[in-house]
Amino acid sequence: MEKTIGMAETKSNLADLVRQVAYGGERFVLERRGRPMAVLISVEEYKRLKELAGTTATTTSSPLSAKLRQRQEMLVARAHRLETQLGDPLSRLAKLLSALPPDGDRFWVDIQEVV
Repeated sequence: MEKTIGMAETKSNLADLVRQVAYGGERFVLERRGRPMAVLISVEEYKRLKELAGTTATTTSSPLSAKLRQRQEMLVARAHRLETQLGDPLSRLAKLLSALPPDGDRFWVDIQEVV
């Protein structure tokens, strides 16, 4: 069952609302000034929604074949391992670029003239 409650009521009754969600199967739509802002649901329901979203995303919305999806997952996992091993690529690139000559420096022009 779903109930709509205001933020002020949520603040003053949060412990009771959590109890109702966890043990009573309730759901609460939290409103601020008449606009829905969030939903309070049980952990079990949250897990079911995550699983459903995960299976839907990989099975129905992906235009890739199963073989290409597997390759994509392997590449993403490899990228995460490299980032863990080598650090954030953006900060490394920023450090590299900071060592370059400043704008207006004729270094690159002079090199092109020599070559």
